[in-house]
Amino acid sequence: MNHGRFAMVFTLTTLMAVGAAAFDGQRRGFILGGGLGFGMTSFTQTIEGGGISITSDRENEGAFMTDFRIGWGANEQTEIYYASKVSWFGITNVNDDDVTIANGIGGIGFTHSLKYDVPTWFVTGGIGLATWSLPLEDNAPDAWNGFGLFAGMGYEFSKHYCFEFDLIYGNPGDSDGGVKVSSSALSLKASINALAY
Repeated sequence: MNHGRFAMVFTLTTLMAVGAAAFDGQRRGFILGGGLGFGMTSFTQTIEGGGISITSDRENEGAFMTDFRIGWGANEQTEIYYASKVSWFGITNVNDDDVTIANGIGGIGFTHSLKYDVPTWFVTGGIGLATWSLPLEDNAPDAWNGFGLFAGMGYEFSKHYCFEFDLIYGNPGDSDGGVKVSSSALSLKASINALAY
């Protein structure tokens, strides 16, 4: 199951279980949020095998960005959650096919607001599993997986709504028959996010 489907199923299930009473306007307690935006992904790809290593030239692609989070507000300033941040962009692969890549990270994140009340600036970061996959393609190969992390900052301009800027790094890869492939990707994301609490 890819990040998007997991996020949707998990969100709907959680909302039904928790109920509307959980959203009392206090950041302490259950939180659920998401965002949409645009950005840029810069990446190289490496193939290794038989004592040879070849790395592609760096490519830069404009991307549609998604952001999802679900977790817990420890207090009115600090949140801890599961985060999924994905960059969606198109490339032409080695078979000369146009494909859509989903490159992102799913893992543990945190946000710390500088003030209790809005408006306020905040910092955010996290670590988790980076992926490189083709979720919209028929007969897509298995997703590549590896280490990933993100860091960013933002501005909550109104209760529940913010601008957020993230730098996302991932190094997913895969190996088969002694041949290893990997991608080193760095994404810059600007999004408008909403957070229910």
